[in-house]
Amino acid sequence: MKILVAVDRNPYSACAVHEVARLARNTLANVTLLGVVPRKNVKDDLSYEASRRWNPEHPLVKALRNYREKFLGYFADEDSPYANTEFGYELVEVKRGVWEQLCVCRSARKNLKVIMRQGSPVKEILAESQEEDTDLIVLGCNKETMCAWEERSKVPQKIVNEAACSVLVAKEENKVEKIICCLDHDKTSQQSLEMINQIVTLHRAALEIVGIIDGQGLRADVDRKMANIFKYYFERQIQPSIKLVPLSSLELFISEEARHGLMALWMGKKSILEKVFPPSKVNRLIRASASSVLMLR
Repeated sequence: MKILVAVDRNPYSACAVHEVARLARNTLANVTLLGVVPRKNVKDDLSYEASRRWNPEHPLVKALRNYREKFLGYFADEDSPYANTEFGYELVEVKRGVWEQLCVCRSARKNLKVIMRQGSPVKEILAESQEEDTDLIVLGCNKETMCAWEERSKVPQKIVNEAACSVLVAKEENKVEKIICCLDHDKTSQQSLEMINQIVTLHRAALEIVGIIDGQGLRADVDRKMANIFKYYFERQIQPSIKLVPLSSLELFISEEARHGLMALWMGKKSILEKVFPPSKVNRLIRASASSVLMLR
């Protein structure tokens, strides 16, 4: 699993790093911490030496360094899959036909990368995600200011609507006690089911599976799919409750339930939820939700 954590210098980014560290302990994910500096500020931020290094005292550089240490702090040194602790001497070819015995550090079992990019936050986050073939993008936002991210921009909403992978918008909160999962039961992927499994386990939260009915009730094939989903979680010692919601009432139901727990929505291509929640409604949901929002693809 590959997780991209987009961070700025605000407290909600520390919450996002905390959430990812807990998830990484269970999944042994490869993790990238990404900070983005607007291109217009680059001349002021770079030291402009021959090497063009970033000033180590630059606020975002310091924040990334702190987030890295915070992330690693969740793993015991001797057991950390991200630690580079195996050193030894090896003969390394330094030029054609010439070898030198150098001290070599073996790479960690899993990658923890820290990356700085220049440009628009949305563009650079999506570009990094595409280049790394990311499975999940995580970013925080301030729930007190309509989910603002770095000077009140609409970064989280745009990432959710434009990303090709799943996105978790992590809000500052004390405890997730309930996860409400609205799935397009015809098309939900195995990866999405596992993602929900991991988050339920991490938070020790109750899980509610929402079945969407249109007309008189569930179609027979959807009913079978719901039964398989229930069995999947039951075999993992999770006992979800099931709630049936008419398609005509789905938007109102999701808006109300998002106040009480983490909302997870399957928004893959041709998903029925994508029709019910176009980008404008997704934006409102993310801004209004008191809890985190997970968009699955």
